Amino acid sequence: MQDRTNRVEAHSVTELDALLSSSAASQQHVLLFFWAGWSEACRDMEPVLEAVEVEYGSALKVVGVEAEKATDVSLRYAVQAVPLCILVWQEKEVERVQGMDPIELQDKLASRLGTSPIAEQGRSQKMSLDERLDMLVNQSPVMLFMKGSPDAPRCGFSQKAVQALRDAGCTAFGHFDILEDQEVRQGLKEKSQWPTYPQLYVKGELVGGCDIILEMSKDGSLAEEINK
Repeated sequence: MQDRTNRVEAHSVTELDALLSSSAASQQHVLLFFWAGWSEACRDMEPVLEAVEVEYGSALKVVGVEAEKATDVSLRYAVQAVPLCILVWQEKEVERVQGMDPIELQDKLASRLGTSPIAEQGRSQKMSLDERLDMLVNQSPVMLFMKGSPDAPRCGFSQKAVQALRDAGCTAFGHFDILEDQEVRQGLKEKSQWPTYPQLYVKGELVGGCDIILEMSKDGSLAEEINK
């Protein structure tokens, strides 16, 4: 991520705590932006963040956090995928926006800091479903589209897929609950030409469903695919 004159980077919890303390004292909101250099979605968020910085000025400090390097910060905020924006007020998390969702981010900022004209403009630029699906499958190097969440699967096949990933040494992976979004649920099936869930993606490419995941787990190729 390129350096910005009005943005700072936090490389550790110690650095972040100092920034949060200073902002709390000056009654300033802080927007934490967790990013990774390999993520196209993170790069696509840059214009959004620049617009936010201009709009809110000194009322909002944007702090970048390279998620895979500042691991202590990522652990504190339970970061599982990037991009991730977390709004902090008085050193406490008050809002969270996962993925490249500028409309949701701008709306949540407006609800906390006041209405932003940028948010109104953004509503007319909403991503198409295809663009959103491309963003989602690339949201994390390993993405599992499942029913429920890794800690609370809502079907046996999703539970088996989660366990297979963990057995392969992949304990931190991105996930999306397809039960929460019917548009994504139907759209991804058509885009991938794979009719069932879960669906596993590695670096944006479809690996397969539950049967393939379990077969690869059994012969050891799942770990190889994840780490290639």
